[in-house]
Amino acid sequence: MRNHNEMDLTKDDILKMIVRHLSVFPLTSLAAIREVIGSSLKQRGLISGVTEHISGAAATYNRKISDEDIRLMNDCIYELLNSRIITPGNNLDHMDLPWIHVSDQEKLKHMYHEH
Repeated sequence: MRNHNEMDLTKDDILKMIVRHLSVFPLTSLAAIREVIGSSLKQRGLISGVTEHISGAAATYNRKISDEDIRLMNDCIYELLNSRIITPGNNLDHMDLPWIHVSDQEKLKHMYHEH
């Protein structure tokens, strides 16, 4: 688990990213949502190719997404499922999880403007 700092994602940060993604891609998959979160962590330098300077020496290593971030992502996804903003499946070929669709655009719009 990472130490908390100003660059760490909060549950609210993750929820905002998911809501923005769903606003653009109302038919999507859980993998696509997780990729959006992973890309944000990479852009913030929190995973992959991290360089730390310790006592004048630079050490570069690959840091993977933390268990904490995975739990936060899952919490957000389950929150959206439980509130019926998203529902499993998006077409005849993808009727179940991990495929999802926005089932309540009004709730999503409200959540988008709230965050």
